[in-house]
Amino acid sequence: MRPEEAALISRCVAWEPRAWEAFAARHAGFIQAEARRQLLRHLGRAEAADVEDARQEVYSLLLRDGARALRQFRGEAALSTWLACVVRSVCRQIARHERCAGFEPREIVYSPPTEDELPREGLADALARLPARDQRLLRLFFAEGRKYRVIARELGVSINSVGPLLARAVAAVRARLPR
Repeated sequence: MRPEEAALISRCVAWEPRAWEAFAARHAGFIQAEARRQLLRHLGRAEAADVEDARQEVYSLLLRDGARALRQFRGEAALSTWLACVVRSVCRQIARHERCAGFEPREIVYSPPTEDELPREGLADALARLPARDQRLLRLFFAEGRKYRVIARELGVSINSVGPLLARAVAAVRARLPR
């Protein structure tokens, strides 16, 4: 590390007046160019607002917790190499956040069965011949009007399996009904 860089980092860590402005002025162009390159790599785009957000986040990270990140720089590599690693990390976090923010869970593909699908004649006998779990499932849904979330918790299954289980239980009742 060059002596002037070491001195500037020491001044920033000591919170000397105007030290941070000098650091930012010296490295702003590099940080901005690296942020643009990393955002293109991780997001496939590098709009000016995204680059500015990344640059500000890098500065925030460097100053957070009493300039902890700057204090951790040991000078074993060039400052530009170390800053590139910081920028890369920040841009990866931004990309990960954007991917997660755009994620919407898929809708449940099974629509719940209705009571109208089951005729009344022979229903009690057909229900009695079902396995206990299916009987409980149908009782919870039709008789007690429980939501999928509650049924899943009571039966110890995932919420996404309640719809298919209901559909199978209704089909099993239909198969046991007299024709």
